[in-house]
Amino acid sequence: MKFKTAALTLAFGGALFASTLALADDRLDQALRHVEEAITQIKLKDTGLLAYHADLSLEKAESLQKFKPDAHLAAAIDHLKAAVDEARQNHLAQAADHAKAAEGELKQVAQ
Repeated sequence: MKFKTAALTLAFGGALFASTLALADDRLDQALRHVEEAITQIKLKDTGLLAYHADLSLEKAESLQKFKPDAHLAAAIDHLKAAVDEARQNHLAQAADHAKAAEGELKQVAQ
C-alpha cells in the first residue's frame, strides 16, 4: 500500500512540476508578445498603448523572474520599467529605445 501512495505522489509531483514549467514558458511568450505589440505602437506614435503593452510585458517578466531568475530577464525588466515611464511622459523616442532593448533581452532569455 505504501508503494502505491509513493508512486501516486511521485506521479502527481511530476505532473505539477511539468505544468509549472509550461506556465513559465507561457509567461515568456506573453512578455515577448506584449513587447512586440509595444514596438508596433511606436510606429503608430501611440505612447498610451506603448505604455500599456510595455506594462503588461513587465508584469509577465517580473512574474517569470520570481520563478526563474535570469540576468537578461533582469535587464529586460529594467528596460520595460523605463519604457513605461518614458511613454507615460510622452517621450516616444526614449520609450522606443527601451522597448527595443527589452525585446532583445527577452529574446536572449528565450534562447
